[in-house]
Amino acid sequence: MGEIMAFQVRVRVNKNEIKVLSVASSSEEFEQFTIGGLKERALSFFPSVNGRFKFVYIRLNIDTGILEDSQTFESCNIEHLSVLIIVLQVPGGRGTV
Repeated sequence: MGEIMAFQVRVRVNKNEIKVLSVASSSEEFEQFTIGGLKERALSFFPSVNGRFKFVYIRLNIDTGILEDSQTFESCNIEHLSVLIIVLQVPGGRGTV
């Protein structure tokens, strides 16, 4: 098996769609990549909301915890080709009940 040329994560952008996002060219760079950096790159999947909305949180599909922007992939145990779920914060609604 050959060497990995691009380290990637899979991002679920809606109920039926998963996109692949290249985030690093080495394992060291991948491990130090941050959740905040992922959010910035993932905005390209949402051109109609780019710059107008912020992400509420990003979470692993196996974890219910909210990930902080400063956390690294290594600290979150995110591996090459992990699936991450992105949830967008959008204005509107009635607030909390």
